[in-house]
Amino acid sequence: MKLFYFFVVVIMAVLAAVTQAQDCLSNGSPCQWDGSLGNCCSGFCLQQASEATGICQAR
Repeated sequence: MKLFYFFVVVIMAVLAAVTQAQDCLSNGSPCQWDGSLGNCCSGFCLQQASEATGICQAR
């Protein structure tokens, strides 16, 4: 029975990770440094101080 609960927890963790990975912005998408438009999958939003939005880019 403990093994069953372990597998249930593992499956839930994998599903949560997959769902979270799909919620990020791909490279070339508009972004803001504070993440208000979403977070870049690469983790990097290139935004100049004079621009209203930036662009998700690979580092």
